[in-house]
Amino acid sequence: MWGRVALLVGMLFLLGIAGYADEYRISPGDTLEVAVWGYEDLSRTVIVRPDGNISLPVVGELRAQGVTPDSLAQQIGNALSRWVKNPRVSVIVKSFAQHQVFILGAVARPGVYPLQAGLTVAEAIALAGGFTPSADRNNLAVLRREGARDVKFSVRFTDNPSREDSAVRFVLQPGDNLIVSEATFTITGAVARPGVYPIGNLRNLEEALATAGGTLTFADPSRAEVQVGEEVQVVDLLDGNVRQRPLQAGMTVRVPERENTLFIIGEVARAGAYGWIKGRCETLMDALTAAGGPTREARLDRVVVNRDNRFLQVNATTPQGARFPLQPTDVVIVPSRPRPNYEWTAVLGSLLAVYSVFRR
Repeated sequence: MWGRVALLVGMLFLLGIAGYADEYRISPGDTLEVAVWGYEDLSRTVIVRPDGNISLPVVGELRAQGVTPDSLAQQIGNALSRWVKNPRVSVIVKSFAQHQVFILGAVARPGVYPLQAGLTVAEAIALAGGFTPSADRNNLAVLRREGARDVKFSVRFTDNPSREDSAVRFVLQPGDNLIVSEATFTITGAVARPGVYPIGNLRNLEEALATAGGTLTFADPSRAEVQVGEEVQVVDLLDGNVRQRPLQAGMTVRVPERENTLFIIGEVARAGAYGWIKGRCETLMDALTAAGGPTREARLDRVVVNRDNRFLQVNATTPQGARFPLQPTDVVIVPSRPRPNYEWTAVLGSLLAVYSVFRR
């Protein structure tokens, strides 16, 4: 009876080894024992090179990485069949490479770590000490060498662990590079320095705007757009509460230009950019009022309107001049009263220099 039990256990053991051989795929660094029965001079113990290949007598170069030992034995047999009649070949993995993964980027302890069977991305990050405060948890990448090319897989922390790209489900393989990106935000539009910035220690939209140099004179922060993922919201960045909104990884802030913007420069109380609004700011008098009115030095009989690089002179002291219709993108230049030893051309040159600053 005991003999039968021992026989049954032995058969199960052999079946287990066979099943493992069918499943295991050879990796660089593995040591293989290749036996050609009856031909000891063709048998070899070889190490799979970093390029995934091995070299054998007569056969030459063969691709070993990614195939099972049985499959490799069949390839060797097929190659030898040109010179050896009915070759019998076996391939045994004598020792396994010390498999490693590389964990890089915004983790506490980036470096090289031994790969344990079934190690997931989430477990690997825990092994590396977890995320740094600036890590973008939804922008993880796994770089994997497959044959002669590198393949990139996107991985993210998600509330749905059944997703294939879930960090708690994605299993790492030998030689994988796990890269944890630093969290960034993007700010575009009418700001001094649009671009992509690391969040780092920045906390909210107000600090993000300051990092980008602030808004330009022709910006309309009351119609800014904030995008996170696929969701886009129109917000008023002039609202203090909105400006305290926390920054999020991947957030995009767009500050639009004023629609139908006209500029008023020169001898007015508040020179700057103003929205051309039909019925409210569409005449010369409307624009002067919006800018706080002319100063005491203003010469209203010689107002200049720059329209498409054409200079139109308007006498705002007359009813017709006061009702002069403005157009979007007009630039209204209110000159100073003439002073001794000053020529009109010099005054206009100075005003145009100020105008060029506002147009930047």
